[in-house]
Amino acid sequence: MIIYGFHACKSAASSGKNIIKAYIIDKKTIPDWLKSINKNKILQLEKASFEAMLPKDSVHQGIALEIEDITYSNIEDLHNTNNNCTIAILDNVTDPHNFGAIIRTAAVFGISHIVIPEKSSCKVTPTTIKVASGGLDHVNIIIVKNLSQAIKKLKQYGFWIVALCEKGDQFLDEIDLTGKTALILGAEGAGIRRLQQENADFTAKIRTSNSFSTLNVSTSAAVSFYEAAKQNGFNFL
Repeated sequence: MIIYGFHACKSAASSGKNIIKAYIIDKKTIPDWLKSINKNKILQLEKASFEAMLPKDSVHQGIALEIEDITYSNIEDLHNTNNNCTIAILDNVTDPHNFGAIIRTAAVFGISHIVIPEKSSCKVTPTTIKVASGGLDHVNIIIVKNLSQAIKKLKQYGFWIVALCEKGDQFLDEIDLTGKTALILGAEGAGIRRLQQENADFTAKIRTSNSFSTLNVSTSAAVSFYEAAKQNGFNFL
């Protein structure tokens, strides 16, 4: 997989990921953290050739890394997690920019895992990694075949399931989010599917303006992750 952008590449290198190749446009701007790898792995390319490797209109900052493909975690990893754990479940989130923003926010507020379905969901892409800006190195991604079955398994593991939706029964800050909690978020439009809402222990809404209440899914994630972190005594700066 080829990732790009200064922060995403620096985080990957700092976390010990195996760098197969490093691609740069200008050798004069090789960052210090890249100088530690074998010089034979660093290739200077013309701008046109460099940009041809990446998605169209990528904001690459003149650096890209070829790394091994992302390794996904397993739902069973959550069986023996500690009792002060918040995770996220994404249903119908297909936009890589939204997914990347959610990963970044999850890393900021100590969300340990994000669960996504095998179908109808964005996977980890170079764009996702760029938007996550290094966050992916702090959050585990789990792919499941059946989201409803995964939710039932999480309940067996001791997790309370909270579905975020505009017409939730309670405000999010009225729900006890301490302990093992899974927050379900859905994309705008389709939102969380009916079965996921029915399997949730609570449906919650975020306090918003009376005149305009619609939030982007990544913004909803940021608000809900912050609330969970606050309730769980997260060590804020």
